[in-house]
Amino acid sequence: MRISPFIFALLLSATGSHSAELDTVSTSASMDVALYASITGLDAFTLTTTDKSGSANAVYSGSDTYHLESNGQVTVLLTSSSLSLSGESINTTFTLDGKPITSYTTESNSVHNATHTVEGSAQLGKISDQKAGEYFASVTLTVIGID
Repeated sequence: MRISPFIFALLLSATGSHSAELDTVSTSASMDVALYASITGLDAFTLTTTDKSGSANAVYSGSDTYHLESNGQVTVLLTSSSLSLSGESINTTFTLDGKPITSYTTESNSVHNATHTVEGSAQLGKISDQKAGEYFASVTLTVIGID
C-alpha cells in the first residue's frame, strides 16, 4: 500500500520524528576603507597681460582648474616658486579659488568631489628690471590626510 506524501507528513508530525535545528552560529563581517584623495586636471598655464607685454608695471595673470576628489577630510596645500629665467626672478603670487589663500581643508566627516582653481599673478617693475624671455615657475598641490 502506498501512502500519499500529505499523509506521511501528518504521521511524522504526529509522532514527533521531524528534524530539529541543532545549532546556529552568527558573526559579522567588516572592512576598513582607507582615506584616499586624488587631484586631476591641473595642467601648465600661462600668465598673460592686457598691458603691453614687457612694459613697465605690466600685470600678468592666468589660471587653471583642477578636480579634487576625496573620501574624507583632507587639506590641500599650494607651494610655488617665483617665475624665473636664468637666475633672475619676478615676484609671483599663486592663490586658490580666487581667494588670497594657499591652503584649504575640506569639510569634516564628509566626502569631497569638486572643481577648484589655481590662479597666478605677477607684476613687472621698470622695463630694465627684468630680462626679456620666457619665465617659468613651479606650482605644486599636495593633499594631506586629516586623522
